[in-house]
Amino acid sequence: MNSFCRFPKPAFFKGCLKQFKSNARMLLSVCFLLITLSAAAVTEITLTTDKISSDDWSAKGIRLSMNPTAQGLELKLNITRFEHESLSAVLGGIEFHCPQLQDDIDAYHCGQGRLLIADSPYGPLRGVVRLSYYDAENFSLSIEDLRVAEGVLSLSLEMDSGAWQLKMDAKQLALKTVREYLDLDIPPKDWQLTGELSLMAELSGSDQGLQRIDMTADIAHLNYADQEGLQVAEDGTGDFDVSARQKEGVWFGTVTANMKSGQFYSDPYYLDLNPTPLHLKLNGEWSPEKNLVLLEHARLDLPPALEVEGEALIDLSGFVLKQAKLRAETARLDTLYETLLQSILIGTMVDELTVSGEVQAEIELTDGKLDQLQAILKSVSLDDKRGLFAMHGLSGSLSWSNHGEVEASQIEIHRGHIYQIPYASISVHAQAQESGVVLLKPIDIPLLGGYIHIAQFESQNLLAAAPVWETSAKVDNLSLQELATAFEWPVMSGELNGELPSMRYQDQTLNLDGALLIDIFGGRIRVDQLVVKQPLGRVPEMFAAAELNNLDLEQITQTFSFGHIEGGLDGWVRGLHLLNWEPVAFDALFHSPEDDDLPHRISQRAVDNLTSIGNGMGSGLQNTFLGIFKEFRYNRIQLSAKLEGALAELDGIDHPDGGYYLVKGAGLPRIDVIARNRRVAWKSLVERLKNIRVEGMEVR
Repeated sequence: MNSFCRFPKPAFFKGCLKQFKSNARMLLSVCFLLITLSAAAVTEITLTTDKISSDDWSAKGIRLSMNPTAQGLELKLNITRFEHESLSAVLGGIEFHCPQLQDDIDAYHCGQGRLLIADSPYGPLRGVVRLSYYDAENFSLSIEDLRVAEGVLSLSLEMDSGAWQLKMDAKQLALKTVREYLDLDIPPKDWQLTGELSLMAELSGSDQGLQRIDMTADIAHLNYADQEGLQVAEDGTGDFDVSARQKEGVWFGTVTANMKSGQFYSDPYYLDLNPTPLHLKLNGEWSPEKNLVLLEHARLDLPPALEVEGEALIDLSGFVLKQAKLRAETARLDTLYETLLQSILIGTMVDELTVSGEVQAEIELTDGKLDQLQAILKSVSLDDKRGLFAMHGLSGSLSWSNHGEVEASQIEIHRGHIYQIPYASISVHAQAQESGVVLLKPIDIPLLGGYIHIAQFESQNLLAAAPVWETSAKVDNLSLQELATAFEWPVMSGELNGELPSMRYQDQTLNLDGALLIDIFGGRIRVDQLVVKQPLGRVPEMFAAAELNNLDLEQITQTFSFGHIEGGLDGWVRGLHLLNWEPVAFDALFHSPEDDDLPHRISQRAVDNLTSIGNGMGSGLQNTFLGIFKEFRYNRIQLSAKLEGALAELDGIDHPDGGYYLVKGAGLPRIDVIARNRRVAWKSLVERLKNIRVEGMEVR
């Protein structure tokens, strides 16, 4: 009868045993009477009653038949309907047959009884029953080969002077059916569930309740899925062991689990155990009264990716990790990233990396939140597969705490790149504070023959989902020639210098407070209103405005091989909007300064390229007598362009006969570049830029 009890309910064992002993006394007393009567040639006796009941159970339609034989006593018991408060449903059509109930000096034995339960929530049940009864405090009962949950279950119960022991042996039980039989919600009832469970268990206790559990179980072909597809398992296989003892209301024990294969997804986590099985061992205690679990030692192995061990205190009432101290180590950061971390990071700027290296970490958590972190990095490399960034040879220590000061963090980066721009060795010295990081020393990033000097960096919630940081920087002597080489541009000359007074990153958006000043081409470019959304995301978006002051056209045209132009250049760009680094909208004006004191000369080649921009074709000067002149004087250059949607609006200096000057000539021989088209498809204008004659450069 214990096979139908909803486990675990220690109080039920106590009640079942009390009732068994009480009923056994009555039944065996009757049997003793009948055996005695058999000596007086009584051939058969039958007892019937409509109902027997107690506070916890009731039986109806009871028929007990006993027939003395030469070998002992044949016993048959029929019960039409049986109910118990611990059963999930009513049992009906119960038949028990013991063909040979034997007695010796101090016991009764039924060695080959048969049990049939025709009507149960688990379908018809059949099994072999063995019984040895000494007295109400000492007996043994076993039920073998019960066909239940599409598998086989055997049970045995032994009573020894108030102590009891229950053994279970189950083979290939269907998990879905077990969930239904035991009315469990693990996993939830609306989830799809398949798989098989085999187990061997030994439970023991006394009238005071359950005191010991030893169990070994195997799970095969585990599959489950919720309705949304956010919790999924495919073909999971594993085993686990439980060994626990109860003392003064507290359970002490060990749980080990080995998940040997399968694929598991719990949004956003994905774990493929086919190449890397998972091993877990927990040792600790559980207080049912306080609903707390104290893990004195826990160890998780996911070879070769990860080893974690530590201790923890868990509040089961809300499943809250009250306290935890963990030590984690990986010598294969690449495997850890591929098997566990990458799925968590999908949608971030680090979801497509090639990684390597070793990491050791000590972690403390309080109420489920990170409280303290110490980590050691050894030869770590992070390389974005999209070419956005790379860091190689990261080594050093990281320390962070949510309260008080900790040791300073020091990281060395051997080399790396941002986009195609390589940089050399970097040293970072920082102090972690309660919710952020502050630099202890300025950072000098050597790149493009110069430096980016970061004097200040402060952050908040750096390890949270919404980090915030602020910095300022200065750019010194960056080589335009090395920049051109990095991006495979034509040869450029000169240096780039500038200042970034303050940059702030918040809500995945980079904002420039103040102006970015860039000293280049003999003049200065001032960038204002700079905003970059998701700067390292898949589709970055940028907004900005810029002013150009006193740039030297001779340096610019020498740099880009556009054709030779001498003179100054002023201008502005407003409402610049780039999506994935391609223009979506802008309003720009470029022109000669009003008080320009530089000579104004333009080569035939530059005239031809400017004409292509304005009219879609070259000037054809080489086919006229002007082709003998290599350079011309000019009065003023002016070009404006406004992009809105798919159309660009071009303009220059008004021409009295219509059109507009791009170049207004001066002196003799005089050359004017006049354009007629004011509105042009942006794609067509880009094609014109692609077709202009710039040596060694492809315009994209």
